[in-house]
Amino acid sequence: MISDKQAIEMAQNIEKIDIDVKKTIEKAVTAGYLGEEHFYCSVIQNGSYTLPIDRLFEENPPKLKLDNFYFDIISKALDDEGIYISLAYCNGEMRVSKDSVDEVIEYDDYELEEDELFYEKQYVLITSDSTKVFKIFEEEGIPGHNPTDDLGLIVKYDKGQYYSYFAVRSTDLCMSSLQVFPLSAKYPKEHEFSLINPINKALIEIISDSIVLMGD
Repeated sequence: MISDKQAIEMAQNIEKIDIDVKKTIEKAVTAGYLGEEHFYCSVIQNGSYTLPIDRLFEENPPKLKLDNFYFDIISKALDDEGIYISLAYCNGEMRVSKDSVDEVIEYDDYELEEDELFYEKQYVLITSDSTKVFKIFEEEGIPGHNPTDDLGLIVKYDKGQYYSYFAVRSTDLCMSSLQVFPLSAKYPKEHEFSLINPINKALIEIISDSIVLMGD
């Protein structure tokens, strides 16, 4: 697993790299985790709330396809408050067969003694590139994410430069507007939105493989 320093450096480096938004969205679609084709991308409005692109149309929303019309909408949103691209899912309730798992990551940097650890928690981490399992003991107090959360990138375009930030979004289907929370190094590792939370570090590492850069 990457170190705390590496996670923070990756977050800093990604802030000003030239992401190929179109190819990254097209790649994210291939994850197919939710069992239906949707575009894993929403526009940001009112500072931190995301809105599915078809909700921009109040009446008779068009059936969206990954075409020029769709990416014209994305381009306008990038110049406004930005977009959020879902790139990874973290599910503590999901079980996958061993044949479907690319890697098992076992957290081993515990502050507690071995005889104080009893309840192991398993999180399935899914991107368009891989499926991994992260194992950690609950007693250490490191939170994962709800099955209704996803992790990805906030992307904005301003004065000829893309700006990107790792973030978590609630995908609670009961909500019409879904809030997005940037990850931060200001939080301790026990915080669900911390860059140095071990589960988030694993997600950051696998998300980085899902991002397509200009020229790739």
